[in-house]
Amino acid sequence: MMAGMTDAGPTPITPKRLSAFISHHSSQVETARRLKRLLAARGIDGWLAPDDIAAGTAFDQSIVDQIDRSDAIVLLFCPQSDQSRHVKRELMLGEDSNKTILPVRLEDIRAQGLAYWLKDYQWIDWFAGEEQAVDRIVAAMTSGAAPSLPPGASARQISPAPAPRRKRLWMMVAAGVALVGLIGGGIWWQSRAPAAGDPGAAVADNPIEPGIWTSKREVVEILFPEMAPEFVAQFKQVLETDPDPEDCISAKVAAKPDVLLFDPGHEAKCTIGAFKMNGGRISGYLNCKPPGDDPNGNLQITVRGTYTRTSMEFDNVVTMQSSQGMVRFRSHETQRWVRGPACS
Repeated sequence: MMAGMTDAGPTPITPKRLSAFISHHSSQVETARRLKRLLAARGIDGWLAPDDIAAGTAFDQSIVDQIDRSDAIVLLFCPQSDQSRHVKRELMLGEDSNKTILPVRLEDIRAQGLAYWLKDYQWIDWFAGEEQAVDRIVAAMTSGAAPSLPPGASARQISPAPAPRRKRLWMMVAAGVALVGLIGGGIWWQSRAPAAGDPGAAVADNPIEPGIWTSKREVVEILFPEMAPEFVAQFKQVLETDPDPEDCISAKVAAKPDVLLFDPGHEAKCTIGAFKMNGGRISGYLNCKPPGDDPNGNLQITVRGTYTRTSMEFDNVVTMQSSQGMVRFRSHETQRWVRGPACS
């Protein structure tokens, strides 16, 4: 019998949840608490002082210990934190421990006191939209991160599932099936199905060709759940099999790519942050809230890609969360123009 197996199948694995240390000035404690709640809804634990320091515990040692345990330091930047020696120490401790540093601007101001320490980091702007900012934090923490699960969730063995169907991504979510069903029910297709049109989004300088496009998909790496080799093969076969590889891109969308490029009919009801499609490159952070009764249902995708008039390629990190757990994988998709401009 293989290691990690029982008579009932693979032994469940419970990975640790991701954790973010929220560094903030005391004047912004309510913002820090709100960020903690928003992260928790996306499967990430937030920690902030003094709320999370146990009674009778030394304040300074609690800070040091928690930074060491955290996966990232989320720094809430404002005029007060820019001049705070405590925030500066937390930032230095995070750098010394090689933690991911995510500076979040609460106001549109330049760093002065922390300018030296923050000069190499990309800002996340809270004032441009809270949900978009949280999406970027989650995307930065989940890209290549260790797998995580919500409290009380258990890892499950992956079994073969029906082939995915585009434009019916959430049908199994609505039916309330287990997480394994969600994987087979179309999680992969979200890597090309979401977007909700960021008002400030940049679009292509050179539009793509209208007409029929075909696509090919590959699962590059399954980050979670852990599976035996035979299940990995089955998992990839399910996600890489497209019963209908052809899609239509209208002349209007091809001339000015927008939400309909990714989500025909806007059926997935996703939003996108920092969406850019110009100069031959595509990037964005996608967040989807599926319909249904699951309060924890959520999907995030980090998209990076390139394009020409007749081709598009995407490298995605896909993370899907439900009340039963979380799945995460890396994917690569290649799309090619076949014929046009008509879709007939």
